[in-house]
Amino acid sequence: MDTETESAKVNLLEMDFLYAHWDQSVDDITLSQICTDMENEHTVFEKMDDLTLSQALDKYEIDMDVNHEVDISQSDFQLTQVPITADNVIEQLEKIIMPETNGTVKAEGHVNNGRYGNFVDDMDIDNLVKSTESKNTRKNINWSISTFNDWRSARIASTSCAIPELTRFTVGDINQWMTRFVIETIRQDGKPYPPKTLYMLCVGILRHLRENEVHINFLDEKDSQFYEFKRSLRARMTQLTAEGIGTTPKQAEPINQESEDILWEKNLLGNKSSKSVLNTMFFYNSKLFGLRGVDEHRNLSTDQFKIGKDQNGHNIAFSGRASKTYKGGLHQRRMTAKNIKHHFQNLTLFKIYEDYLSIISEMNGNTFYRRPLKKGCEIKFSSQPYSVNKLSSIMKSMCFEAGIEAGVPEQEIMNRTGQRSVESVRKYKRASTEMLTDISNILEPGGPPKKCKLEPQDKEEIMNMGKSGLDSINSGNADGKCVFSQCMFNFTGGN
Repeated sequence: MDTETESAKVNLLEMDFLYAHWDQSVDDITLSQICTDMENEHTVFEKMDDLTLSQALDKYEIDMDVNHEVDISQSDFQLTQVPITADNVIEQLEKIIMPETNGTVKAEGHVNNGRYGNFVDDMDIDNLVKSTESKNTRKNINWSISTFNDWRSARIASTSCAIPELTRFTVGDINQWMTRFVIETIRQDGKPYPPKTLYMLCVGILRHLRENEVHINFLDEKDSQFYEFKRSLRARMTQLTAEGIGTTPKQAEPINQESEDILWEKNLLGNKSSKSVLNTMFFYNSKLFGLRGVDEHRNLSTDQFKIGKDQNGHNIAFSGRASKTYKGGLHQRRMTAKNIKHHFQNLTLFKIYEDYLSIISEMNGNTFYRRPLKKGCEIKFSSQPYSVNKLSSIMKSMCFEAGIEAGVPEQEIMNRTGQRSVESVRKYKRASTEMLTDISNILEPGGPPKKCKLEPQDKEEIMNMGKSGLDSINSGNADGKCVFSQCMFNFTGGN
């Protein structure tokens, strides 16, 4: 047993490289000396795993006995001046073999920097900005630049004029060439652009300049440098309006109550099939919760809906996120996403919502719209999300099958659209429970909307109140003031 232990021990005297005994005389270095030192280093590293604490301590005691001095001036190793003890010998050896790095070493090749572990570069920043950019904004920029370049190429070919690249425009170039552009540019069919479209062309060009670090705002009303251009743009827009171009904007017609009833009668809405259930979800998500565009429907998630019940009956609480009118950027810090609680008076519609959410909640992912399956009368849906192209044509397909000429391709006109102009009012006004219930009754299918009137219980009492009010005027101070506002009498005493 002792023999095996002795053979397994590492010959610590072979650790010559720790003492940096390299011969400093280059002339005296021989090939055999270099080979011997390399062989010794290889042997020590090969057997380093077999180094025990007792061996290290024995080596330390031997060095102390012989008063051996280590010359570290020529060594590549930075030995510390900390006294070596039985408690820190292993730590000191590890520092010799693997020097410390900046930060705390958790594993080989990994440095722990606390909570800051993910650092971004320029490409990550560009990807983040592009991921939050509106697709319509990008389309507008590309279309504006393409239109300008087509006009520029045609004018250079016809007049041989020298028009610089758009990103090299100066203030003088803006006043000269942008003025001619807004007057001369036309559509591909030869017709002039409407005034608003002409302005959007300029907006797209302005965004393109900013992206290329050309900070010239030629649409700023307070900047007099671009007076010539803005005067020409204003004149061109006025001329087009006078000619009747762009005065009749295209607008989708809403689905009225009669058309909605037809959709229910023809089972295009309801729970007769998987397709009709999907149509119902799309239609009433637009009507009840104010989803305005197909992008909002496509990004809809199941965790935005919460089914509940309170003293007013069954309800669904909808938690809004980014939408067409709310992006959550710097200019919308004081705005909030729309949160709507709809109380159902029509239990059939509530049951359709409840059953659909129950079915898709068992599937992987949070996608709200799933592809309907044709399994007879059984309501089934695939785990595959419904395609965006089919999603955008749901209203068009329903109206065509029902024979309704309403023409609502992607959205409806709704009362709950969350427009920015009323956001400030919402902070100070809160609708009563009765008002919310009446709104739910109006938006749901089946039957005419209920009328909400506040009528006096006793007309005679109102007449007496008016008479007593007039008597108080006659008996009041002669200097008293009376203010009439919408048949409401406010009396203020005289000074």
